[in-house]
Order: sequence, then structure tokens, then C-alpha cells
Amino acid sequence: MSNIKDVAKKAKVSIASVSRVLNNRGYISESLKEKVYAAMKEIDYHPNELARNLQQSRTKLIGLIVPDIQHIFFSTITKYIEIELRENDFKLLLCNAMNSENLEQSYITMLRNNQVDGIIIGSHTLKIERYLKINLPIVALDRELGSEIPVVSSDHYEGGLLAARELMISGCKKIVQVSAYEGSHLVCNQRHIALQKYFDDRLIPCKNFELELNVFDYDFYQKLAGKILDEENPDGIFAEDIVAAAFIKEANKRGISIPKELKIVGYDGTNLCNMITPSLTTILQPFEKIAHTIVKNLIAQINGEKDYAIRTLLPTQLVKGETT
Repeated sequence: MSNIKDVAKKAKVSIASVSRVLNNRGYISESLKEKVYAAMKEIDYHPNELARNLQQSRTKLIGLIVPDIQHIFFSTITKYIEIELRENDFKLLLCNAMNSENLEQSYITMLRNNQVDGIIIGSHTLKIERYLKINLPIVALDRELGSEIPVVSSDHYEGGLLAARELMISGCKKIVQVSAYEGSHLVCNQRHIALQKYFDDRLIPCKNFELELNVFDYDFYQKLAGKILDEENPDGIFAEDIVAAAFIKEANKRGISIPKELKIVGYDGTNLCNMITPSLTTILQPFEKIAHTIVKNLIAQINGEKDYAIRTLLPTQLVKGETT
């Protein structure tokens, strides 16, 4: 296996010169760079990036903890976070916590032992005090973790109002929404608070069903959709895309006409919306902007900067499908 001495010999320069090029330190002429990189390519030398980064007290590794990567929201946001990190010369360590407190804690321990430069928290199982003791740069996704940890999310309250107005314009008189349970400290519950208030203010019946934060289980969503359609007989539904898709499937199975008899508005704006029939009207979360802001705020912390926002809300938009 080739090493730095072999590169220096091949390039006919000193080992110190090769080291300067690899670590980008001191004055480096373009001709020196060309010689070193040509030699590295010729002898197929690949520097030990981990060792180099540790010398600089950096690993260039970022941990991302999500509840369940199978859930389409988390798989989508993970994609964009990885792209943003890669463009900033960081690598992603993905941790799939499966909504297990023990598993999430073990991942945090693993990430700290591997000296990651920072952690993005998308999971929700631990108490806030546990996150405050991590002592690493942290950014939270969709969850308040105290006044010191930045949180990035879409403007869920405004998104809930967009959904409410769409259901109202569509003529709904009896609405059911499916939300996360209230004790989760999730910022995303603001969309359900907004929608509930909108219809309460207009004296239009709106019932909320809390969805326990278990691992992704489409069969459970479909059974819940069937139960709600049978027992509540709503003419309007508001739920995240994956749950909304379960309502579409159940309505089709029962011969309920969409949107004539049942209007449905989703939330997230994932690719799923155009994969189902009829296509889903949804509130689009700005995935790319969310990922960009998360990574920007995390890197700012890593670099010791103080000019990052503690709370960032990014605008949503209604995307019209065939369900309203």
C-alpha cells in the first residue's frame, strides 16, 4: 500500500511539501499541487481523511437520528440533509431509532464515541434534559429542545390554516384530522392547533384523533382510516401524506367518491402525493430549505459562530391535487 513517502518520491518533492498540499497549509504553488496530485493518482494513493481531520480536532462526520427511515417524510428530509452535508464536505451517519428510547440513547452514545462534529435530532423519544447533556453542536428538526438548541421546521401553523381554508372552500361540514399525540413537544402539532381553531371559530365540527408515535405501520394507518370512516362519516380529512393515502385507499374500497363525498388534504408534499389515485391535495413542506437551514445552523455552531437562529419557521404552500 502506498504512503506519503511514495508520493513525495514520485513527485520529486519533500514529504513536508506533500503534507502541506494534503492539509492545505502554508503557501502552496499551483505547480506543487499539480505534481502532488498527479503522483497520488499515478500510484493510487488515498490519504487517511479521518486521521487528517482528527489532527484538526474534526472528523467531518454528522449524526442524524430519525424515528423511522421507512416513513416517507424522514426518508425525504434525510436525502436533502445528506446532499447539503456532502456539499459542505461533511459525511452523514444515519441512525434509525425506531421510536425506541434505549436505541436512541445508544445511538447518541455511539455518535459521541465516534467524535462526530454535530448531531441532527429528528427523533422524539428522550426527555429534553437528556439532549441538553450531549455537549455537542445540535440542531433539532420539528421539536423544541429548550431555549439553547436551534430548531428548524416549516411554518406548521400557517400550513394548518392553508389546509383549513382549502377544506372550507371545498364545502366541508364535518372534518376529522389525525395528529401526533400532544405530549410529544413536536412543532408540527401547530398545524393541527391552527386547523382546529379555524373550524371552532366557525362552529364547524372538527374532531381530532391522536396518532401514537410508533414505528411506521401502514396497516395500522389503514385500519384507523377505516374506523374513522365507519364511525365518524366525515366529509373532510386532514392528515400527513402517508395517513391521507390510507384514507384514499379505504374510501376507494368503500365506494366513497373523492372529492364529491370526501375531501382530503395531506401534509408534507412528498412524492407519494402523485403516486396515488386520485392525486393528493397537500401542504408542501420546503424540504430543501429545511435541510439547508439545518446544516447551515449546525456548521455555524461547529465553527463557534453565534449568529444562527434558535427557531426558524419556513413557509409552506398548498399544492392542488384531485382530492379537493
